[in-house]
Amino acid sequence: MERVLSRSDYDAEYDVVVVGGGLAGICAAIAAARLGCKVALVEQRPVLGGNSSSLIRVPIGGAGSYNPWAVETGIIHELITEDLARNPWPAVGPPHFRTSSLWDLLLYEKVKAEENIDLYLNTVALDVVMRGGEIEGVICYQMGTERWYRLKGRVFIDCTGDATIAHLAGAEYRVGRESRDEFGELLAPEEADRATMGSSLMFNAVDVGARVEFKPPPWAAKFSTEDDLAYRDHSDIEAGYWWIEVGYPYDTIRDDDKIRDELLRQLLGVWDHIKNYGDHGAATYALYWIGMVTGKRESRRVVGDYILTERDVKERRLFPDRVAYGGWFIDVHTVGGILARDKPPEPSAADPRYREYALVRPYSIPFRCLYSKNVKNLMMAGRNISVTHVALGTTRLQATCAVIGQAVGTAAYLCTKYGCSPRDVCREHIWELQQLLLKQDCYIIGIKNEDPNDLARRARVRASSSAALEFEQGDEPHELIAPRAQLFPMSEDRIDKVSLLLESRRDDEATVVLHLRSAEDVWDFESEEDLAASEARVPPRSRSWVTFELSAKVEPRRLYWVWLEPCPGVSWMHSDHEPTGTVAAWKPPYFERTWQWVRGSYTLAIDPLSRPYGPENVVNGIARPERWPNLWVSDPKAPLPQWIELDFGEPVTFNTVYLTFDTHLNRRARYPRFYRAPECVRDYIIYYEDERGFWRPVAIVRGNYHRRRVHRFDPVTSERLRVEVLATNGDRSARIYEIRVYME
Repeated sequence: MERVLSRSDYDAEYDVVVVGGGLAGICAAIAAARLGCKVALVEQRPVLGGNSSSLIRVPIGGAGSYNPWAVETGIIHELITEDLARNPWPAVGPPHFRTSSLWDLLLYEKVKAEENIDLYLNTVALDVVMRGGEIEGVICYQMGTERWYRLKGRVFIDCTGDATIAHLAGAEYRVGRESRDEFGELLAPEEADRATMGSSLMFNAVDVGARVEFKPPPWAAKFSTEDDLAYRDHSDIEAGYWWIEVGYPYDTIRDDDKIRDELLRQLLGVWDHIKNYGDHGAATYALYWIGMVTGKRESRRVVGDYILTERDVKERRLFPDRVAYGGWFIDVHTVGGILARDKPPEPSAADPRYREYALVRPYSIPFRCLYSKNVKNLMMAGRNISVTHVALGTTRLQATCAVIGQAVGTAAYLCTKYGCSPRDVCREHIWELQQLLLKQDCYIIGIKNEDPNDLARRARVRASSSAALEFEQGDEPHELIAPRAQLFPMSEDRIDKVSLLLESRRDDEATVVLHLRSAEDVWDFESEEDLAASEARVPPRSRSWVTFELSAKVEPRRLYWVWLEPCPGVSWMHSDHEPTGTVAAWKPPYFERTWQWVRGSYTLAIDPLSRPYGPENVVNGIARPERWPNLWVSDPKAPLPQWIELDFGEPVTFNTVYLTFDTHLNRRARYPRFYRAPECVRDYIIYYEDERGFWRPVAIVRGNYHRRRVHRFDPVTSERLRVEVLATNGDRSARIYEIRVYME
């Protein structure tokens, strides 16, 4: 029922109203605001960040957690990059589960810095005002001020997680698990039900350097033996555990308080087990933080014009209206969570072979999953989008939710620009939406920059130098107990031979067999067709370069990979170095077909030398490794400064330059405190050439560590533009993914 506003209440009108201040809501609000929309961002808690906030402390995962070169870019990358640089306990990367209030503060700063956003914290959306099948306004109550607000808008974005606004507006939604037959999903149950994944409570513990006793309250759960925590790894005693999870048979919305109470009981029981049963090395550890707000995984899922399924994710269907991507494995948790003590918290905890099927390569998310089927002006972002229960296992990750948020925030701008509905955007303006997202540094699989206003697309490019593909010599042996592989970009039309650094601990001479295959992108190890094969001898008790003759004709500017058959006692030397656009992989013994990414690279030399990092990459329309590295890298042997130059062929007038630098889109194993990607350009100057042939600066930057920088200045007219890189944050080479030039 609509509340009757009194004289003490407030009305406000916006282009876009975003309800829910998690990462999806933040990215949606910032995206719309930066494009010129007046935005309201409503969050019921005192801090932003949702599950990632210091109230809950769930680490930020996504496609980059399980796929090489797949770290999410756009607004979420901007936020995480800043957090890594300034926060001693960053929100992503080990040490995990230690999100601090500095992350909350960063998110608050970023939202408040947008002059087009009005932020309503401590504000609960309690009702909606409908008119003609559309939402006219949202009725909100701000707890601290005791004020009621009616926030009117043209477009509404539900980022509540629980799909609260969609529910109040009468949007169609689903709860629970679909049957296996409905969408042909192998991971779905035979019969549909209302079971959902549960919620978790996190904790942190610290080593205080002296023995600490722990006496649990009498109502704590009991885990007296290791069998009581079967399949639940609790070796990391500092970080808290996602598997302290409770959901079904509780309702994750209606029974949220009951779930929190039960989770607290289970959490203290787990800590009692760690402290008082068996030797877990926890004698000097004490709890110093326990979450009191549940981190929720699943509740309502709003039905859109399309429902994303397990098959879509596994088959990597390229939807024509794709606007975002995911890549976390299909992580569907066991019904009951920790209450089901005899079952693993998720299937691969008991059977690692399950992980082979559950792993997915980066897949597309269509825009039709991001707006309501029956409420005309409602979009959604986060875990409440239009997916099946099984597909939710991969789309629900916070970094994925964030890129979805940026997509719908950008779509909201187009709704206001054209005075149309989200469905109309999908039907009539999807190309423009995709191009806008690329321009704002989002990634859409297989779609490149085709912006007709980008003057750089027509320019010829040259640089002071360019790097060849070179692998560092590794000193860590990876034994060939299973097949191991290395993917690389090849600029030439042939591969005569490859040389590998191998180590043998055998007393006899070993024969190693190598296969050469092609790849469609950096995530593709699926080909079973050899382009060439070769074998070579490895001397006993040695570490040496071993050459494999191939004499293979290949297509230039494509990706290839070599793999070695198992040969116990022989190892391929491995390095932490990861040349951009290369991927190391292996096939675990319990996997039948799937190759699994290995961080770093295997030591390899290719003849002839590959040169994939030329200056032409900065205008090829793709700003990350995909089917090619798509990156200019200067010769590391040539000292900085280094430059790259665009020649437009005629005088053009411009006032804006977009630069995309390298922040290493392969997630690191560990991030040090106050991290700044060594590969990222730190100091640089943008020049234009005047009519007399002199180079004039339009931007001088010191101390950069962000991937995307946009420079605006008074219009200039010139035939040439140059970016001179003076220094990086540690790397020997200048590195740029993309240059765009506009008259805006």
